[in-house]
Amino acid sequence: MKLVDLIYKEAIVIGGSFETSTEAIEALTDKLCSLGKIKHRGPFVAAVVEREKQGPTALGEGLAVPHGKSDSVIEPCVAITVLDSPIKWMGINEDEENVDIIVLLGIPLSHQSDTHITLLSELTCLLIDDEFRASMKLAPSAEALTELIKTVSE
Repeated sequence: MKLVDLIYKEAIVIGGSFETSTEAIEALTDKLCSLGKIKHRGPFVAAVVEREKQGPTALGEGLAVPHGKSDSVIEPCVAITVLDSPIKWMGINEDEENVDIIVLLGIPLSHQSDTHITLLSELTCLLIDDEFRASMKLAPSAEALTELIKTVSE
């Protein structure tokens, strides 16, 4: 399973605005629920928040990749937001970082060993590229961001 196969324009928010990381996680989860990728919002959000407590997912460079493994996830899924202005997110050095790109991963428990690591690796390879992140921030629409990801992933 490849990241590009999990990108849906309906699960992308360009110009989002959130006060907290939890608010962003909840809003992105709602997108995945509306697509039928997550069947129970509460348990999935709880899984992601619990994962955040185990180790922060802000990776520097304005990027956070929260993720959760749950029986509530029907199939592996991704939701993305590019924020108008950054929010504070706990970083890997246990300091708050400014984050303006958030990529939420939902992983069914049945896929936790293989899909989880594969998607995180693929995401990391894409997102460490400064030009790619800059292009993400300039995408004018969900459609444009979807096409950008597809083009770069080919």
